[in-house]
Amino acid sequence: MTHTVITGGASGIGESLALRLAATGQRVSVLDRTAPENCPWWAALDESSRGAWVVVDIADEKAVAAAIDEIGAVPIDGLVTCAGVASRENVLDVTTEEFTRTMSINLGGTLAAVQAVARHLVAGDRPGSIVTVASTAGIGYVAGLGVAYHASKAAVLGVTWSLAGDLAKYGIRVNAIAPGVVRTPMTVGQRGAQGEERLGRRAPAGRLAEPDELAAAAAWLLSSAAGFTTGHVLPVEGGQVASAGAPLAGYEPSPIDSRDIPHLARSTS
Repeated sequence: MTHTVITGGASGIGESLALRLAATGQRVSVLDRTAPENCPWWAALDESSRGAWVVVDIADEKAVAAAIDEIGAVPIDGLVTCAGVASRENVLDVTTEEFTRTMSINLGGTLAAVQAVARHLVAGDRPGSIVTVASTAGIGYVAGLGVAYHASKAAVLGVTWSLAGDLAKYGIRVNAIAPGVVRTPMTVGQRGAQGEERLGRRAPAGRLAEPDELAAAAAWLLSSAAGFTTGHVLPVEGGQVASAGAPLAGYEPSPIDSRDIPHLARSTS
């Protein structure tokens, strides 16, 4: 049975991915600062699909390594790094504290989890697949998202490419997905229909992505169907990246206001 670890798996993309993998008979383990008792969907999974759930601060490198050691009692095959935070301060307003905090979670947390899982895979002489969750803000400018968030997600892509090269000789693939705006608690919150519509206009597709659409992309990269794919960044954003220089009819790439990206949201997914 394939065993995948998901950081930030309590909600959003991470939750959808866990449900998708479990539905195909795979084992799922979760690292999150939220306890499983607060996530009823976890208890509803088939017992054979429920691995470990470890409550951990993803920015704590030692705690993450210890959590992976615990989870790794059942050999690990894959990892998806959904944990993260949003930050919207621009370069004139961002504080060193805010920049450091965002980088420590989005970049440091990603690296800590990937490094710990990769060490388990190499030590066990097991091939594996790792998927990092970046963002369209790692590819180019996204209005309403701050300098710390852009920097952290661009750095996640750099880490992804470096790891893909370093780990290929061990049979470990490393890829990234780059979501646009996804219908998750972090992005839509309590904005209502008008707020969601405004967010949806950021992409030529004219709507928000659903978490399961991102989960499907991550599941494909994890699978043997993507067996010759590594070092790839897969945007899943309704055409936002492709049309950045030439907006399509009906697309409104206007800056979003403070209601569109909550300040210091607690979960990427």
